[in-house]
Amino acid sequence: MNEEEIRGKLLLPYLNDLGFAISEISLEDTFTIRLGKSQYTIHGRSDILCRRNGKNLFIIELKNDSITIEEDDIAQGISYARLLTDNIAPFTIITNGKTTRIFDSISRDELNGTEISKQSSFWQNGCSLSMDIDLRIRYEALRKFVSFSSENLKIFCEYQVRDRMGPIIGNIDNPYAKFVKELHVQRQGLSVAFSNFLNGDTSMFGIVGAAGVGKTSAMCSLALQKVEDLFVFFYNAAILNKSPLEHIAQDLNGFFSSKSESELVLKKLDDLGEFLNKSILIFIDAIDENADRNLSLELSEIALIVRNLKKVKICISCKSNVWNNFLKQKDTPTHLFEELSKSHTAIPKVDNSPGFLLEDFSNDEMTKISPLYKEAFGFKGQISKSLLIALRNGFFLRIFSEVYSNKEVPEQINDRELIARYLKQSLEKTNLGVQIGTRVLSRIGEILITHKFSSWDAFHDKGIKVESLVEKLNLPLDETLSEDLFARNLLIKSNEEDSYTVSFYFSKIRDYIICYHSCRLDKLSDDEFYNLLGKFYQNHIGQSAIDFYKENAGASHLRIIGEFIKDKCLKYVIDYDDYLEKHFRTFKDKFDPQTKGEIGIFLPKDLLHKDGYALFPLDPNSSNKIQHEKLDGAFSGSPIDDLFFQKGARILHSSNKSLLAPDQSKTVQQEVFKQLKEIINKGRLSVYDSDVLLLEQVSTIVYYYHKQLGYDVDSKDYYLPRFNLIYPID
Repeated sequence: MNEEEIRGKLLLPYLNDLGFAISEISLEDTFTIRLGKSQYTIHGRSDILCRRNGKNLFIIELKNDSITIEEDDIAQGISYARLLTDNIAPFTIITNGKTTRIFDSISRDELNGTEISKQSSFWQNGCSLSMDIDLRIRYEALRKFVSFSSENLKIFCEYQVRDRMGPIIGNIDNPYAKFVKELHVQRQGLSVAFSNFLNGDTSMFGIVGAAGVGKTSAMCSLALQKVEDLFVFFYNAAILNKSPLEHIAQDLNGFFSSKSESELVLKKLDDLGEFLNKSILIFIDAIDENADRNLSLELSEIALIVRNLKKVKICISCKSNVWNNFLKQKDTPTHLFEELSKSHTAIPKVDNSPGFLLEDFSNDEMTKISPLYKEAFGFKGQISKSLLIALRNGFFLRIFSEVYSNKEVPEQINDRELIARYLKQSLEKTNLGVQIGTRVLSRIGEILITHKFSSWDAFHDKGIKVESLVEKLNLPLDETLSEDLFARNLLIKSNEEDSYTVSFYFSKIRDYIICYHSCRLDKLSDDEFYNLLGKFYQNHIGQSAIDFYKENAGASHLRIIGEFIKDKCLKYVIDYDDYLEKHFRTFKDKFDPQTKGEIGIFLPKDLLHKDGYALFPLDPNSSNKIQHEKLDGAFSGSPIDDLFFQKGARILHSSNKSLLAPDQSKTVQQEVFKQLKEIINKGRLSVYDSDVLLLEQVSTIVYYYHKQLGYDVDSKDYYLPRFNLIYPID
């Protein structure tokens, strides 16, 4: 007889005669076991679970009558009994219809005779176990379960991975989905690098890149691929509320204690990997979006642990502008930095930190991706080559796709119109609505362009700390920013050492909000626009916004921008000249552009689209302090033929943006003192060039040699001159 015949003809009638009701007998269609946090229904099996008084009593593992009962059959039945939901079934029965064997599910001892229950210590103790024994029993059951077949291992991983991915995986109709399998194309170079990582001896792999390039999509794709044959875990760091180790323990709840054994989780997983002879692969996505201030230290400790493990490998992803925050603590490399350096070379674009840099789609990738998006979103018409270039950023491609779904594709993108339509569609799906949502984003944009960023923060395009932002928004103490704005990828959180920062997810959306809602530039008169322009040059965000506006502004405002740049640069060169005349007149010629006369400035002919400047000695017979030239080829040829060199220019500055700041006096001083430091360091300055330096030198001589000079002064500190004690000098 086969398993079905044994069950139907022998066991079910027998159980009925024993007094078991149908409701107390579970067959394969309702037979569930617990795998960590999840429950899994056993399909296609001939097992029977019997319950009494709401408690699991025994499990019956059925075999064909032609099959001899082996040790693996016993181990498999006991593992199911141990993994059952609610409580462990105290007894496990294995039968092929001819031979029936009964086992204690805890001790694994075979039970014989008529008083079987008395032979089980577990049953005699009321089916209760200490926490330590319960965890050990379930952990052993997990090892057995996943080792029985690759299908069991796949089941376990699929449940965990899909549960943890949650809303970031979905279809094109899901506005929160960052990974849509039908639209994903494996990134060039990443699959090769990751394969080398899996086959190598290193333990940590890092994917870094700007917002919107597809880091999360790549992480999801890799995780789902590896579920097929490896032991895989996936975590979205943006929604983790405690240490990743505690979450792993939680996912394996029933096998590990989520607190007392969290430090041993990785070592136990490594043991499990060696038992299965499979790698344990853990993905932690978007660590920059996690709010835990200690995450960088925890990742460092995790890296320290896994370096000594054989089977555990970890892959993390992070935005490139804050990557260094996780790799260094107070400029000291962490263990995470050390381990990543074994897998990756340094990335020049990311502060020479180790990692795999994911960038916008290449032309080849766009050729593969565009047909997928066209089919999914129903584009009409052909996507031109120029349009493909504009859509190389994954997030911008998604915006475009949603806006032009089932519509005619334009030859070129109008950024302003596209973003406006996308914002409306996105905010309509939030609890805030379009009007309030736009108002909140507008206020955030206004705060960002007036915020004082450090040069480091500006270079890495960082946002503003959430505490400062909430305060400036005048939100009540019990309110914070709507999570809908983050879920819809309008705003993004980035982890910092002691807090987190908030910025716009996509810079073009930020620039649009600032220009057309925060400042309403298109509604301003020419005079109003001119007077407001200085506000945009207070930090890098304002400069980015005005560059965005140049691409969409009318002719009148474009003319005003040109006039503003010209006026500010003229004022700068006048102030710079005056400052040198006032403070460094005797050696003014040692400063750029090395003249004792008046100074002029070269600017690009195209002030709207070109940048840079160079200072030059102004001809005594000329009053034209500004000259417009093509700066692209400056100093590239022979000095004899070079216009700039012949005019006396010596330094070409790549950008004139700093000259456009509201407080030009600060810009002038910074430039002068930068040059002064270099002049002194190179020994090009003599004390005889400066009355101040001469006075300081004389004062120092008098201070230290006052006795020899017969100068009456009460000096006690010979290492720190107190010049006020000797003034006035005779």
